[in-house]
Amino acid sequence: MASEPQSSSDGDHPDLKEVDGAVDLEMEDPTGGSSGAGRLLYKLPARISGMLYPHQRQGLGWLWFLHCRVTGGIVGDDMGLGKTMQISAFLAGLFHSGLIRRVLVVVPKTPVTHWIKELTLVGLKSKISDCSGPNANVRNSELQRAVKEGGVVLTTYDIVRINYKLIRGDFYHEADDDEERNLWDYVVLDEAHQIKNPKTQRFQSICDIPCVHRIAISGTPIQNNLKELWALFYFCCPEVLGDRDEFRERYENAINRGNEKDATNREKHIGSEVAKKLRERIKPYFLRRMKGEVSLDIGSTNGKTLGKKNELIIWLKLTDCQRQLYEAFLKSDILNTMRPPLPHITILKKICDHPLMLTKIAAEGILEGMEDMDGKLNDHDMVRLEKMALNLAGMSYDDDDDDDDDALQVGHEISCKLSFIMSLLRNLLEEGHHVLIFSQTRKMLNLVQQVISVEGYKFFRIDGTTKISERERIVKDFQEGSGTPIFLLTTKVGGLGLTLTKADRVIVVDPAWNPSVDSQAVDRAYRIGQTKDVIVYRLMLQLLKKRYIECRSSSGVCLGQPLSRKNKHATSTRGTFRSFLAYRHKVLTSPLRKSNCKKSMNSSLTWMSH
Repeated sequence: MASEPQSSSDGDHPDLKEVDGAVDLEMEDPTGGSSGAGRLLYKLPARISGMLYPHQRQGLGWLWFLHCRVTGGIVGDDMGLGKTMQISAFLAGLFHSGLIRRVLVVVPKTPVTHWIKELTLVGLKSKISDCSGPNANVRNSELQRAVKEGGVVLTTYDIVRINYKLIRGDFYHEADDDEERNLWDYVVLDEAHQIKNPKTQRFQSICDIPCVHRIAISGTPIQNNLKELWALFYFCCPEVLGDRDEFRERYENAINRGNEKDATNREKHIGSEVAKKLRERIKPYFLRRMKGEVSLDIGSTNGKTLGKKNELIIWLKLTDCQRQLYEAFLKSDILNTMRPPLPHITILKKICDHPLMLTKIAAEGILEGMEDMDGKLNDHDMVRLEKMALNLAGMSYDDDDDDDDDALQVGHEISCKLSFIMSLLRNLLEEGHHVLIFSQTRKMLNLVQQVISVEGYKFFRIDGTTKISERERIVKDFQEGSGTPIFLLTTKVGGLGLTLTKADRVIVVDPAWNPSVDSQAVDRAYRIGQTKDVIVYRLMLQLLKKRYIECRSSSGVCLGQPLSRKNKHATSTRGTFRSFLAYRHKVLTSPLRKSNCKKSMNSSLTWMSH
């Protein structure tokens, strides 16, 4: 049995050989031909190898060892380290060496153009078949051409799910030997965590595609639990962790039990030992480098270093309007009638982001709660809040007095987050920074857009309604143009396949429940090509500060050691939710020192923008 491939972090994989004064890169089969295909030789032309950073060339050695071993692996490098270019260059070398004929690359819709660009850079333009478009006839024609002539087929997860019979080669009947029965030499998944649920048709259809080698690419290979990790390994190298039942019995059950709150010391020790064994088992098939580990390598290539990233959590206090709406909701009967508790948290979150985010049902609940607040609000505040709630609930207001029409306006003074964003933007733009602003929803992004438009700021925007053809143009205008310093993006769409290194400041308006989602978005700016220091502002509420610190100190899944600890706060129970509300109610009923808050905000802006 041949030896297992080694993780590049160990430095045990075969070194790349430079020939003719570093003109070309050349590697021999480190297994001695144990794969049964004879002694293999990999050659990468100097024109392509010269484009790569040292850590990418090191990654080629790891990929080559997996190739000779006839197995697959996970490229889990930190986001922004050039995983697409690394895989593209490796495939170019395989084609150049005559070792492969057909490759299937499956990606989300957004990164398709980026893959085409990178594959073109490494000389594979003539081999690209784009099967990601809406025209089924064009897709089928491109697929059949690639199968017949060879090349790289680019398609999306949804198209694979719908047309998996065609992609797995049911129409192709020219296979005369065992080797040709595997239609694809390589299947590469970008953003591979999209198959993290093994019960979905997407997972099943992709695993059914016949191929020799499988590579999964993901900067966030594990986001929630061990089942997701197993799903990725089952796709790329199923022999490593076995089937689902085997993995559960050998690893998952013991690790999860050891992380439970009521676990005994013995169970914790067993869970820790099993986690170590699992890490050792997957290590040879899992390539993971962080930006801090390769920054010196980047500098040695072109004299440029990757700047630092500083992340700041900005603790904000609710405005009077938000505070009163929040407290009114806590007094409403909706808390006792709506099950499960997650919708309650969502309503509170919307109040904290901007009151105009509220739905009709939530507004009606707030109106009920306001009935119990008589005497706590002056007449002006009561009329203003009632008018806003009625408007959101779709009801009419029977007072003809228009003096309080400002209650229905978007004005940033209603939302503590918009107020901070506008104050921060003034400082950042005066200092010449370019800013990315991320929000999870288009509705909140609309509110941000309205207030910056009132100020006369120029901006670009990409969300789920932006056509793919338009996205590339918009990104190019931002990266290469001048005079438009603000880019508005939804987290889900803007977090994939975009390079926005002209920006050096990032504002996350409403952090996601899953921190890896925000990390993907932030790394649109903090990636290869960024030479400035990047500062990230995550906007959170002061009333969450104590609970946030408690959660951070007692839980959290670290990608560097994804198996060491389970996120104990990932699931909300009814009991924890009630304590959640009780704590916030205690904070809300304390005096709000607006002047101190405003003074603190203004003083902090001067140093946070640098």
